[in-house]
Amino acid sequence: MAESKPEAGDVVVTLRTMIGAAGTESSLERTPDAKHGKTKDRYNEVVEKIEQETKKTGSEVFVTIQDREASLVQSRMAEEAAAGAALQAGGLEAQFGEGAFGGDIWGWFTSLFDHIDKDEWRDIKRPAGDTPGTIKDTGRVAVVGDWGTNLYGAPVSARSIKKAGDYELMLHLGDIYYSGTKTETQQRFLDAWPTGAATMNRALNGNHEMYSGGFAYFDDILPKFDQASSYFSLQNANWLLVGLDTAHSDHDLDDKQVSWLKTAVKNAGPRKVILFSHHQPFSRFDQQGPKLQAALAELFQKKAITAWYWGHEHDCIIYDRHPGTAMLGRCIGHGGIPAPRKSMVKNAPDHKRLNGIAWKRLNASNNAPGCIVLDGSNDLVKGEEKKFGPHGYLTLEFDGPELVERVHLPDGTEIYKGKVD
Repeated sequence: MAESKPEAGDVVVTLRTMIGAAGTESSLERTPDAKHGKTKDRYNEVVEKIEQETKKTGSEVFVTIQDREASLVQSRMAEEAAAGAALQAGGLEAQFGEGAFGGDIWGWFTSLFDHIDKDEWRDIKRPAGDTPGTIKDTGRVAVVGDWGTNLYGAPVSARSIKKAGDYELMLHLGDIYYSGTKTETQQRFLDAWPTGAATMNRALNGNHEMYSGGFAYFDDILPKFDQASSYFSLQNANWLLVGLDTAHSDHDLDDKQVSWLKTAVKNAGPRKVILFSHHQPFSRFDQQGPKLQAALAELFQKKAITAWYWGHEHDCIIYDRHPGTAMLGRCIGHGGIPAPRKSMVKNAPDHKRLNGIAWKRLNASNNAPGCIVLDGSNDLVKGEEKKFGPHGYLTLEFDGPELVERVHLPDGTEIYKGKVD
C-alpha cells in the first residue's frame, strides 16, 4: 500500500525524522564521491543542531532554529514526508520509508545544499514614494508574531481574531516555518490567515522567509495582501505606523530603507511614531540589534520613536520605557512556536498572576530595560503543557490621540492592558 502523504502544514519534522531519514537507504553507508561525503558531513551538522534544540524542547513538538540550512532541510522533509504517527502535542510526525528521495538520499541533499549555496533571493520591494497609506483615527489593529506554524496556539488565535473581527489592520511580524517555502506559505500561513477579520492585511518579512530566498513572501503573500512593498507606512491624524523589513538585510536595514524611514518620520510632523519589525533592537534574553541601533541612532537621539513592536524571539515581553530613547519596546513573538519556559523567568518575582499564567518581573540588564515576561503553562501543547510558555497575540486600539495595547491568550482572554504614550 502506498504511504499517505499529508499536507506539509500538518507535518512536524522531529529529530527522529532526521535520524530516520538518514537510515532509509542502504547506500548511506557508502559515499560514492567526495562531494557526497561533504554533504553527509553537512547533514550531520544540521542533525546536531536540531538535537541540541530538541534537548530543550523535547522530541514531540515543532522545533525550529535560526539556521538557514537546518530550516531548508526541515522544509523539504515536511513536503516530501509520508504521514507518520500523530504527535500528542499536535501535528503529524514526518516519516520516510524505503525508496524515499528516489533512492538517492545524498544526491537529494547535495542538490538542496547546492541551492542554498547559490545564495540567491528575491530583490527587496520598496515603496513607490514617501506618501503613507491611511488608517482611521479610531479603530483596532491585531498583531501576531512568529505565527506561521498553523499549530498549537496559532490557529486558535486566528479563530479568536476572526470572531472579534472589525479590525482596521491585521499584521504579521514575520517568520513562516520552517523556511517560508511556497508550500509552507500556503498551508501554514495563507490558508490559516483569518481572512475578513480586518480591512487591511500586512505581513513583515522574517529571516525564515528569507531562508528559502523570500520567493513565497514576495511573490505570494504581498500580492495576496495587496501589499506593494516589504516596508511601508500608514498614518492617521495622530499616529504614524511603520513596518520595516529587517530580514532582507539580516537583522539590519539598508541605507535606502533608513533614508526612507527618516523622511517618513520627518514628514509625520507632530504624529507619534510606532515601529513594527521582525527583529529586535535589544533583548533581555537573546541577541542584541547593534546594526538596527546604529541605523536608527539619529531617531533615537531625538526620542522620535514612541513604541516598537517586534517578534523573532518566541516570548511575550513588555519592556519598561527605555531610559535613553524614551521608547516602549515590546516583543510579541509568541504566536505559534513552542518556547520552553526559562528558569530565570519562572524563578522571578510575580508582577501579576491571573488565569493560570503570570507576568514575571525582571530587572534591567546592561542591554535592556526592566520588563515583565509572560510565563505559565500552554494547554495547547498537549502532553507538554507545563514545559512551554503561553501563546497569544496583541491588539492595539486607537481612539484619536489615545492608544491602548492589550495582550490576549489564543482564546481571546485579555491578560494585559496598558496605555501607549
